[in-house]
Amino acid sequence: MENIDFSKYRKVFCDSLEALQWSYSQGLSNNATILTSSPAMLWNKESNIIHIESIWNVDKMKEFQETIQSFSEKVYDSVVSVEGITHEESLCISQVAMYFHRLLFKASCLTEKDLSEECLFISVASSNGNNMNAPWDRLLSNNLKFKTVTYTLKNDKCGKLTTEGISLFTRIRVGGLETLIYRLLVKLMGKLPRAFFNRQVLISNENELLIETATHLAMKGIQIREIKPNKISEISVNKNQFTAIKKSISFIVNQRLEQWVDPSLVLKCEEIFFQDVKEKLNTFLKYRTRWKYISKETVKQKKILFVNAASNINSLAIASVCRENGIKVVSAQHGISKEICATHGEVSAKYDTNVSDLFLVYNSESKKMSESSHFSIGCASVVGISARHQRMSMLGFMQNKGTPIVYVSTNLYRGNLSAFSTWETDYDRSLREHFLITNVFGRLPHKVLYKAYPEENRRYADEDPVIKTVLAKENIELFSQKVDMRYLISKHRILVTSLATSTLGWLVMSGKPVVFINRHNDHPLTKDAHISFSKGLFLFDDIDNKFYEKLYNFLSLPIDEIEKLWRKKKSDRKCMINKFFTSSCSKSSGKIASRVIFNKYFKF
Repeated sequence: MENIDFSKYRKVFCDSLEALQWSYSQGLSNNATILTSSPAMLWNKESNIIHIESIWNVDKMKEFQETIQSFSEKVYDSVVSVEGITHEESLCISQVAMYFHRLLFKASCLTEKDLSEECLFISVASSNGNNMNAPWDRLLSNNLKFKTVTYTLKNDKCGKLTTEGISLFTRIRVGGLETLIYRLLVKLMGKLPRAFFNRQVLISNENELLIETATHLAMKGIQIREIKPNKISEISVNKNQFTAIKKSISFIVNQRLEQWVDPSLVLKCEEIFFQDVKEKLNTFLKYRTRWKYISKETVKQKKILFVNAASNINSLAIASVCRENGIKVVSAQHGISKEICATHGEVSAKYDTNVSDLFLVYNSESKKMSESSHFSIGCASVVGISARHQRMSMLGFMQNKGTPIVYVSTNLYRGNLSAFSTWETDYDRSLREHFLITNVFGRLPHKVLYKAYPEENRRYADEDPVIKTVLAKENIELFSQKVDMRYLISKHRILVTSLATSTLGWLVMSGKPVVFINRHNDHPLTKDAHISFSKGLFLFDDIDNKFYEKLYNFLSLPIDEIEKLWRKKKSDRKCMINKFFTSSCSKSSGKIASRVIFNKYFKF
């Protein structure tokens, strides 16, 4: 590490209490101004710790978030018209335009002084990667008085999702027999000569509905085959093409930057933007080389590709190779989100229909939203929700062994990693969660389980300060293990959650009473979803002047009474589920999907 005189710095960027304490031990003045986005640091209430994002209010963030979609669309339209640039490459660049706003948001917090004054950035090193570090080193690299020092975290725990503690019986009940059959069929068919089959499904990755569909196709005598990539070969975007790309969108990018950052930062942000574009394109081209072997395989077999999360970089690459070789691309929905969330358009550059020829969806609303994407090149077919979702209703009425009420928290901070879909800073979101626990859950006459969001990629180095609030309440039990909620539903009688995210799908399909908190500034419901949910669920709006009082009074009712009120909503809930969750009455969506695919691609 470079020998740095900590004592001379009066302005410091830092998002870790642990790293800050270390810096004090290295000589940093206790009077230095600490600029941070970290909720844990801001909760400390130290006078020298300043919220760097305090310039953002709800109205300003709303304008910022709601215009991300149109910006990414403009970028796509300009790039796709460049000679020699493919749809997939244009989509890569539009995704850069979308995710670039994470950096642009931070850049908007800087002033002209930050480019010249002496300042220190305390970054953190973690086995979890560098996702926790804000991009101050990229933004302020032209400031000769700017220094970066890196602290290696000692508190470096952040595990992946696990089924530890979940019985084998429960895992099989959730996963279903079709998953076991699928694994066996893949192994069996993989050992047979390919010439034995004249029809084949290539599977690069999977989700619940794709597994179910592939199993039914295998039963029709179609080979299902998992495919693996080759090693990456070094390849770079053509310089002339990159110049043409840059020329086509420079004005659009510059115009966007001038709207949101200090004039002295425009050129630096533009430079970073095009660095990100080049890196994304190079990665795309490298990934393409991993799948090139598919084009050399025999054309005697009729093939299609199954891919999950069709718009990630690996899926984009394999889809482009397949499309060049006449292989149709099929993907499937893996969660309820775009059909209920009013702010979801921000990430429309990631929709499956942008890449897939056929997208298997749960409901008609998802079909409508997917096909309306500005980037869409495919169509969607409604087949119904996955069998795993359907099985929640069987698990839902197993014996209740846990606390009567569970709050399934969706409080996942954005940090420097996630898209927005919100008009609040992480600090504001932490306070909102704190108030909910203090004013409602912590006062209830019932025992409550606080199910923390199973964060796999850390947003901040320090523990969520909300956990301290939870632990201070005698009637609240903390569940912080990284276990998916679908395995825990059977233990509770009343399910409470917030935000229009995929979590809601698992809860609603359980059949148990669901209390939904609609956050108007954070992943709010669409107008149509709000109307339907207010009838089918117990819905509470946080903009109501008596929000906390009403929610507290309702959840204080006897559990039996809440369940009785829930049963009265059965008819309205059926309509809600049919529109926003599953438009198919069949419990075998995989079978329906396999029939659609067979008739569309394999019927001779």
